[in-house]
Amino acid sequence: MNKNSKSLLIKILGSSVILIFLISQIDWDAQIFNSVLKQINLLWYLLSLTGVVLVLWLKSIRWNLLLKSEGCNYSFFSAFSAYMASYTIGLLTPGRIGEIARLYYVREEKGMSIFKSFKTIVTDRIFDFALLFWFGSAGILFFYKAFGDFQSFIYLIITGSGLLLLWIMGTVILKVIKSEKTLIVFVKESWTEMFDIKMIIPWILTITSYLIYYVANWMILLALGSKISLIEVGFMLSIMSLVTLIPITLAGFGTREASMIFLFGFYSLSPELAIVFSLLQFIAFFLCGGIVGWMFWLYKPVKLSIIKDDALKLKNWMKKFKKDDK
Repeated sequence: MNKNSKSLLIKILGSSVILIFLISQIDWDAQIFNSVLKQINLLWYLLSLTGVVLVLWLKSIRWNLLLKSEGCNYSFFSAFSAYMASYTIGLLTPGRIGEIARLYYVREEKGMSIFKSFKTIVTDRIFDFALLFWFGSAGILFFYKAFGDFQSFIYLIITGSGLLLLWIMGTVILKVIKSEKTLIVFVKESWTEMFDIKMIIPWILTITSYLIYYVANWMILLALGSKISLIEVGFMLSIMSLVTLIPITLAGFGTREASMIFLFGFYSLSPELAIVFSLLQFIAFFLCGGIVGWMFWLYKPVKLSIIKDDALKLKNWMKKFKKDDK
C-alpha cells in the first residue's frame, strides 16, 4: 500500500470513528431525523445549489487577476476551467493536492515559472483564510458573548478592527527585520501586498464570493425551517470551514458534523437537524461542485500522475528554497 492509499484509508477511518462517536454520544432519535428530512422545502434547497458555481466563478476571476499581476495573461474562461477542474481533483486526491493542478495548467499553456504560479495559489488561499479567520474568530467571541450581549455585526466590527491592528503591527515588525533571506523577503512581499491598492478588486471578489456562500447556506437553513441571521450563518460556516481544514477526515466528514452539532446547540436546535444540514451542505457544495468540476476536467483533462509530479517538483523546490537561505 503506497503513501497516498494509506493517507486515504486513515481519513476514511477518521471520518468513521468521529461519526460513530457522535451518534453514540448524542440522544439520537430516528423519528426526528426522518421528520426533518420530510419537511425540507425543495424550492429553497434547489436555489442554494447555484451557490457553488457562482462562488468558484468569482474566485477564478480573483485568481486570474493574481496571475495578471505576475505577468501571466490568462483568459477568464481558462482560469475558470482550471479552477473548477482543480476543485474536483482536490476532492478526489488525499491532502487536496488538486490545487497543484492549476500549476500545471498555467505552466503548460503559458510557460509560467513554478515559483510565480505557486505564489498566485498561495495568495489566492490567503484571501480565503483571512476572511474565514475574521468571521470564525468573530463567531467564537459572539457565541460565548466575550464582550457582552451585543449584536453579531458589532462583534464583526470589533474583530475586524483587531485584526487590522494586528496587520499594522506585523507590517511595522517586518520593516524592522532587515534580513535578505528568500523566505523573509517572500513573507514581506506577501504581507504588504495583501492591502496594496491593486488588491481592492480581489478583496471585493473575496467578500462577494463568501457573501454568496453564506446566502446559499442560509437558504439551506430556510429549507429546513430554521431562521438564523445571515451574519450568524457566516459565523457558523466559517468556524466549520476552519475545523474541516484539519486533515484527519475524508472531505470533512465527521469534523463538519461535529462542528454543526456544537454550533446548532447555541440555538437549541436538535443534533438531527445539524446532521441533515451538514449532509445537504455537502451535496450542495462538494458533490454538485465536484460534478460540475468533473465536466471541466473532461474538457481540459490532466493526469493525476502529472499533478503528483508537479507536487514532487514543488517539494524539491521548497527544499532548495530552504537550503539557499542557510
